[in-house]
Amino acid sequence: MLFVFNGGPGAASAYLQMGAFGPMRAHVPQDPAAPLPAAAEVSANPASLLDIADLVFLDPPGTGFSEIAKDADSAFYQSVKGDADAVSQAARAWLAENRRTGSPLFILGESYGTIRAAAMVDALRAQDAKLNLRGVLLLGQALNMIETSQRPDNVVTYPVSLPTLAALACYHHKRPAPCDPDSSADKATAFAPAYLDALYKGRTLDEAARGTIATKLADLTGIPAAFYLAHDLRISKERFRVELLRGEGKVLGRYDARYTAPLPANAGEMVGPDAFSPVSDLYGKAVIGQLFAIGVANAQRYKVISRFPGEWSYGAGDSPFNDWPFMARLEAAMAAEPDLRLFVGTGLFDLTTTVGAADYLFAQSNLTADRFVNRRYPAGHVAYSDDASWSKLVADVRAFVVAGSMIRGSKP
Repeated sequence: MLFVFNGGPGAASAYLQMGAFGPMRAHVPQDPAAPLPAAAEVSANPASLLDIADLVFLDPPGTGFSEIAKDADSAFYQSVKGDADAVSQAARAWLAENRRTGSPLFILGESYGTIRAAAMVDALRAQDAKLNLRGVLLLGQALNMIETSQRPDNVVTYPVSLPTLAALACYHHKRPAPCDPDSSADKATAFAPAYLDALYKGRTLDEAARGTIATKLADLTGIPAAFYLAHDLRISKERFRVELLRGEGKVLGRYDARYTAPLPANAGEMVGPDAFSPVSDLYGKAVIGQLFAIGVANAQRYKVISRFPGEWSYGAGDSPFNDWPFMARLEAAMAAEPDLRLFVGTGLFDLTTTVGAADYLFAQSNLTADRFVNRRYPAGHVAYSDDASWSKLVADVRAFVVAGSMIRGSKP
């Protein structure tokens, strides 16, 4: 039994349904430089998981066909805890109605949905301790938000993001040839300890060592050493989007940095629009087209994205002393549930939730190697937009679900 949802907050499950796991799949152009069609071609999904598990695509409150009453408590629906409680209630209702409460259970979330998935483990256990939860699957994980959001003075975040920068520099031909993105990322990972040490020393680092580090960073990322020397050996993910192809008048995508867009003349350290967004939009259009195709009334009412008023509560409040210990909560649940395993999949070219952040998540975790799977794919945040990555992702998820379902000799 596999429950699937996207993130946002405020996103329906259209992307994972039409791009990866649903019975029908939307096909997008494979060349990031190719023009996009008005609508994606849709055909039967040859890699459906329906032979091993029931699939339920969950649309959180306010998305899909759901409505939130005007007098509803927004503090509940616009919080990690409330959102996880609500989605868990929907999952439990489906299990009860279909007499599946004893089946091996897996939950899969993408992007913000990875935070929801981690919080749902506690919510499901609190609502029904007898549920047979076997696996949590996270695509584009955001559990270690402090590294993902890259707070400027958190020096750990720069070595964490470096593998993605190196992979992209290679992909866009800004690293010395020959190179390939995977090995470039690995070289950046190997350099990370020395880089972190230099950042930790800060102003006390001598000029010769500073120059050596800047030269190595330039080799890895394609950003000139002079930039690093002028910016305390740092470049943020957002600034990298602007700087790497500045000479060509282009800005990198955020969710898939293989994609580019014209660089606005007035671009500063950040650029808002994401070059990958039109690809994501194709999945949203595709799900509405499929609803029409199967005869769903008022299919146009389906909300792929809902914008909520006010701020989303992540549970820690507004304080400089706050942390968001989503992984710690998941680890505690896994300690209490010895059959529960974790899967993380990350796109190599994702400049939002990076491969380095995923690796760092497990480096700081107390989970033993037999409790988790950590995979990377040669694509972006929406890894399944790339057909080769999609094939590998679905095969990896299939293997994870089959293995988890058989832990106690049960059948899916």
